[in-house]
Amino acid sequence: MAGRTGAGPSATKRVDYGDESTADPPGSWSRLVTDDPDEAHRWLLAAYPEHRLRAFDRRAGAVFRAAHARFGSASVARVRYPMNADNDVFTRDVLGVAEVLSGGWGVDVGAGEVMAGAGDLLLVPPRRTRTILHRDMEVVAMEIPLADVERVAQERCGLAPVDLRFQGLAPVSPSAAQLWRTTTRYLTQVALPVAAFGANALVQAEATGLLVAVALATFPNTTMTEAPTRGAGAVAPAAVRRAVAYIEQHANQALTVTDVAVAAGLGARALQQAFRKYLDTTPTGYLRRVRLERVHSDLQAAEPGAGLTVAAVAARWGFVHLGRFATEYRRAYGQPPSRTLRG
Repeated sequence: MAGRTGAGPSATKRVDYGDESTADPPGSWSRLVTDDPDEAHRWLLAAYPEHRLRAFDRRAGAVFRAAHARFGSASVARVRYPMNADNDVFTRDVLGVAEVLSGGWGVDVGAGEVMAGAGDLLLVPPRRTRTILHRDMEVVAMEIPLADVERVAQERCGLAPVDLRFQGLAPVSPSAAQLWRTTTRYLTQVALPVAAFGANALVQAEATGLLVAVALATFPNTTMTEAPTRGAGAVAPAAVRRAVAYIEQHANQALTVTDVAVAAGLGARALQQAFRKYLDTTPTGYLRRVRLERVHSDLQAAEPGAGLTVAAVAARWGFVHLGRFATEYRRAYGQPPSRTLRG
């Protein structure tokens, strides 16, 4: 930990940031531990260039700790800021969620300050946030581009981007809040730290999509209250065949429903309806089925003793949750993937 040595200048030490409850998270992390407030503020500006910090409490010897990383298009940070400051925020097309671990942390979205304490979750809405408030706090903060949130809302819920609005800053229920915590801990402490997963672009894209879906289920928004946009007219089976061919040819890439819909010449909602009508599944469900088949083929083709693992093959095809993957595999093929690998 950083500290002062005699009467000389502050001694700053950069070290890995974590504790016994936090495994090494995904990706390439920017980490800092320092008791120099100016260095701490430079780090924050580099991690969040759209912010302007107004510190009004500069305690001597206060130790700032931070770690920041990206996975897919999302980012995660854990910050211990043992001082008080206000953070002016430029208009941003970013959705944020903060879990407060200690102290106080809040936002001002133009209707007065909303503060959260230890154990609380707080939404940072896109385009509306004016100020973020730090009060001797530690938080875990996730950020997701609004474009990804709008895409998932349209693909999974049929809501046009123009109709997506967040209507509150707190979770809709304690169980919804727990879903967010469980998901973020799984992603940052279990799945993404594994080298075969965290370095895989397909897995990172799937992880980002999962994070968005859970955010939409956790915080009040119009996907919960407004009717979806309906597709126009019937869809010819030829369009479904185009979509199926596109999925099978690009299953090793980070596909979205929108990508498949464009390839098929349809809207995302019409594609969803067509898959349910003709294939009794969704485009996402069909994609998972294809990827599961690819895993099965790779496990069957593996050379005995070559050192290939089930986890590595699952990661290659974008399966983030090994437990769920193993259940799906057993249901599809009547045996665990490890048995297929052993031949």
